[in-house]
This record gives sequence, structure tokens and C-alpha cells, in this order.
Amino acid sequence: MPDRDFPEGFLFGAATSAHQVEGGNSLSDWWAWELQGGSKDLSGDACDHYRRYRQDIELLREIGLSSYRFSVEWARIEPEEGRFDRSELEHYRDVAETCRSQGVEPIVTLHHFTLPLWLSRQGGVLAPQGARAFARYCGRAAEALAGRARWIVVINEPNILALMGYLQGVWPPGRRSTGMALRAARRLVTWYRTAAQAIRAVEPGALLGVAENWVDFAPLRESNLLHRLGSSLQDRAFNRWYLGQVRDQSDFIGINYYARQYATGLFRQVPLRESGQPRTEMGWSIEPQGLLRALTAARAQGLPLLVTENGTACADDGERGDYVVRHLAAVRDAIAAGADVRGYQYWSLLDNFEWAEGYRPKFGLVAVDRGTQVRTPRPSARLYGEIARTGRLPAPPAPTPDPEEVPACRRAT
Repeated sequence: MPDRDFPEGFLFGAATSAHQVEGGNSLSDWWAWELQGGSKDLSGDACDHYRRYRQDIELLREIGLSSYRFSVEWARIEPEEGRFDRSELEHYRDVAETCRSQGVEPIVTLHHFTLPLWLSRQGGVLAPQGARAFARYCGRAAEALAGRARWIVVINEPNILALMGYLQGVWPPGRRSTGMALRAARRLVTWYRTAAQAIRAVEPGALLGVAENWVDFAPLRESNLLHRLGSSLQDRAFNRWYLGQVRDQSDFIGINYYARQYATGLFRQVPLRESGQPRTEMGWSIEPQGLLRALTAARAQGLPLLVTENGTACADDGERGDYVVRHLAAVRDAIAAGADVRGYQYWSLLDNFEWAEGYRPKFGLVAVDRGTQVRTPRPSARLYGEIARTGRLPAPPAPTPDPEEVPACRRAT
């Protein structure tokens, strides 16, 4: 029996994003969106991570993790068009240096959904000069982080931003147009490609990638041709199209994986409650083998892979521990099958502001009391930390239970 389930140097870590944990991001489009009623809560001080990042990175190391994925906030760095705040650039440089001093590999995201308010007012992703502005910002951020952050996620989940902001209209800018969503997706390809060139000009040794939200599409009924065609089409359009557009400008691919969806038509999905699938408090299905399928499929791009997000919101922390073990088992199996997976970042390090859902969902390995900002690692953090320290999974988990045997908080209602 091998001594390890994961290779030496595998990046076990956790992830956050600036707006969701820092607090006080008042010059961003999301702050304005919240004030207009776009979320169940105001982000406010969030987890006060902007001031407490040293404590949080030290806590991550004490848990036993070796990497930290965090994002830098464009609205802080460039609060007005063309004016860069040196102190904010130094702040994020220090976040990366703090990681290094703690023996933690920083994985930096340059765009995690939020935009400066000034760009939002010009049209956001669809602003005529948006790609140029993004490249300028990325170049300045990369210059500040040069020599401190090797892994750079240029854009997080461009497919989700186009879907939620321009098709469903539940995130800023609140549009509901198929045409605008398609334009946004194409613009985000231009953003990535232009930014990649700007970053390489100042930091040629950086490893660049996109974090793609990968959904495990499946036909509701395998025997139904329309369901099979719908599953295949949605997989190509949602999971694979963007990767194909930016692959030649990438050094790795980030996979954010959370759920399976069941197709019933070319662009239709069945509500999860009708599938009988176990689910999280977010309403997302629990399907660990979907992560194995995602990594196996992404392997075809011929680039190293990082699981840049994977996690669950659930009141029962025992379920969180079970979730981590099962999904890490899928990563182990993908590696055994030949996928070049370099790391796994659990979402999230801290209980945070979950966009339109506010503070109700609890994703954190670490609980945060928002009244006192006291951090309390959950038992799942200790379990995950032990896996990270040893490179070994605990005894093989039992098969995924029948939906009728799943606790009520995980079943569709």
C-alpha cells in the first residue's frame, strides 16, 4: 500500500475572495448592488479579513494547509479611473508575503466578480474600454506581486458572471438578455487574453489560468435522446467553450466544482427537487464523482489542473467532513487515472458573505462570529488538516447513501 494518496508538494489549501471576507469594499459595484436590495444582507465589515489577514493566514497554516487562494480587489487598487492607490498595492503585496513567511503558497485571483464602481457606470464587462482597463489593472497588480505569487487566476468563473449578471439578472448589472450574456462571455475572453499579455510583460515567470465553474451535466433520463443532447450541449457551452478560447494563453486550468445538473432539453434543466439528489443548503447537488468526471474531461486541454474551489454549506459539520473526504477521493482517483492535478482549495476558509444569499450559508472550515469576529476552526478543519499533513485519506468512505436515507437538511424539499 502506498504511503500517500497524494503526491509530495500537492497544494492542500482553502480559498476566499476579497469582497466576501475583507469588509468595507465601498467603491465596488457589489457594494452599490447590496444597497439597492440585491442581497439578503449587506456585506458590511464581512470577516474583517482586510485587517485580520495575518491572523487568518497563520490559522490556515496551523490547520495544516499549504496554500491559500485569495483575491485582490480592483476597486481598492484603482478607486478612480487611472489612479492607482500605492498603499493598496502594498497591502496585497504584504498578504502574499505573509503567506510566504508562513510557508503557505499564495494563489492570487485578480478578478473575482466585483468591478470598480467607475467601470460599472461605463458599462461594466461590456464597457468599450473595459478590456484595456482590466489589462492595465492586472499589469499593475502583477508588478506589485512579482516574485511573491507564482500562481495567478486571471478571472474567476467568467461563465457564472455572464450567466448571473447578464442572463438571469440576479447579480450586477442586473440584465436579462441572452444577447448581452453572449456578448459578456465573448468580452471576458478578450479581457483574459489582453490581461495575460500585460501580466507576462511584467512577470514572465507567473503561471496564469482561469477558474472555470464546472457543472456535471447529465441527462435526467439516459434513454431520452433530447435529455442526452441537452446534457452534451450544455456541457460544451458552459464548461468547455471558454477554456478553448483561452487555453493558448494559460499555464494551468482551475476547476471550481460544486454540483450536478440534470438536462431535460437543449437548454433546460429539471429542478433539483425532482431528481431525488442529495443536496447542500445552497440547493446544490452532492455528487463527488462529478469532480472526477470534470478533472478527467479537463485533462484533455493538456494543462496542469488545480481544484480552485470545492465546498459545501451545511449546518452539520460532520457532513462537511464527509463532503471533503469524498471529493478528495475523487481527486485522488483522477490523479491515479493520469490527470495532472496540482492542488485542491476548499471553499471557503471562513464563513463569508455569499453574494445574493448574504450570510446565511456557512461554507467555512472556520466559523466566524460576526458580532465579535472570533474565529473557531470546525472539526472538519482538523480532519482536512490531517489529510493535508499526511497526504492520506481516512478509511474509504461508504458509498453515497440512497436519497431516502439522507438527512432531511440534505434532501430536496
